[in-house]
Amino acid sequence: MDLRTDLKMLFRDDDSNSVHSMDDDLESVDSGSTSSPASGKGRVVTGRGITLSTLMNDGIVEAGENVLTVDYLGRNFTADLCKDGKICWTHKNTKEIFNSPSAWAIHIKKLVNPAKKSGCGWASVKYKGKKLDLWKSVWFRKMKLGLPTPELNGNGNHSDGLHLLDEMMQNGGSKESEDFQDLPSPTDRPRAPVSELTRKKSSRKIGEEEYTQGMMCGSTTRSDQREFQVVKYSSLGKRSSERDHSKLVECLSFSSQGRIQPFTVSITTNCLLVVDFHCHLTTSEVVGYLAGKWDSSTQHMSVLQAFPCRCRLGDKQNAAVVEEEIRRSIALRGLQLIGWYHSHPCSAAQPSLADVECQMEYQIQMKGEGNSYQPCLALVCCPYTLQRPQKESSLKSYWVMPPPECQANRFGVPMTMNFNWQSDIFLTQDVLLEMKCLAEYYKDSADLVWFKETWHKSETFMDKLKGSLSKKFPKDQTDGRLLDYIHNLLL
Repeated sequence: MDLRTDLKMLFRDDDSNSVHSMDDDLESVDSGSTSSPASGKGRVVTGRGITLSTLMNDGIVEAGENVLTVDYLGRNFTADLCKDGKICWTHKNTKEIFNSPSAWAIHIKKLVNPAKKSGCGWASVKYKGKKLDLWKSVWFRKMKLGLPTPELNGNGNHSDGLHLLDEMMQNGGSKESEDFQDLPSPTDRPRAPVSELTRKKSSRKIGEEEYTQGMMCGSTTRSDQREFQVVKYSSLGKRSSERDHSKLVECLSFSSQGRIQPFTVSITTNCLLVVDFHCHLTTSEVVGYLAGKWDSSTQHMSVLQAFPCRCRLGDKQNAAVVEEEIRRSIALRGLQLIGWYHSHPCSAAQPSLADVECQMEYQIQMKGEGNSYQPCLALVCCPYTLQRPQKESSLKSYWVMPPPECQANRFGVPMTMNFNWQSDIFLTQDVLLEMKCLAEYYKDSADLVWFKETWHKSETFMDKLKGSLSKKFPKDQTDGRLLDYIHNLLL
């Protein structure tokens, strides 16, 4: 889409113009601690702070000589796994002890390539021929589902775990799609958002609606499920320019691929409040930027503020001006550009093939290297779910995993990025100003949602909007003043 092409300018300005191994993007967070979480069913399974000792205590791996290996730039290195969970590596008749896989992996890589500044042990180190990421996913599944301890065969391979992962890949990975589960009857489903543009199309018969990604989401008549069907990644096949790039693709989970999420994410409620407000206003797709902080030491991304693009898709003349204003605003607040968001007004909160391609390009542009490495996050918001009367918008944050080198002609793999909501205590003036500017921008637009219209049964689209936004209010907004402010802005 044209505006997304223009968005690349802002991402490119944050690019260090350097490219390094895609493996660095798959880094797991390794605390480097030798202590393991408390055993037992009461532990909180998060995937954070897991060590080799953790896997050993739960019977996933066991101590042994030469059971750990690293293959790097054509060279092979082996080490022992000690009973205390540490790694013992013998180099030139000298034994060296490392507290974590990451410590050993980066040490090895620096010996071979002194310019190497970062690396992930869990994605680089193998235990009996299989990457530690795989063994960690087996542990995670066992803890999450309360499964019995896996048994290792003579080759050190967990056959049940590998069989499970192979099965997940064949089935397209994620089994979490709920788009069409437990759907209410057609007569109990909500209306599509109404605007001047959609009202002009209301005379069309069911089945004659046109859906264009990034344009109108449909007419006031109820749409059939074909408009919202999400395909599995495994069904895509090779990349082709002839393929419909508006097709939505189901994101996979990292656990289904035998991996741990490469970095953690938190998003402030003030940021989500602006995103949700922006996406609700119009029957057209909207786009904006995400800014915040990236902490390379903890591999944590804090998304602190949203910067909506008050510009139409395809409006190249104004796009550059809007981007420059956003660039200055981000710099003025001492923040970093760390991602982008967009809406699918009535479609599922899953990326389209076009979204996947854009996100892959943004990730490459923003990578940097060494201490300057910075990931890029994408967020898609579906404000109007037509399949069920759901007030709260559907949100999906995702990151794209490059296809294997042996399958470079395939699309990147969209991966779900779980994130924590960071509840703000106070409502900022930036949020109020963004809401006011957005309401002003769309007030005379033909695609502005008519919030007085009925959404579902006796409730209006304004009731639906308030129901979604109120979930994201800061803690100081309990007296109804913000709801009144929003009501007066739009009605």
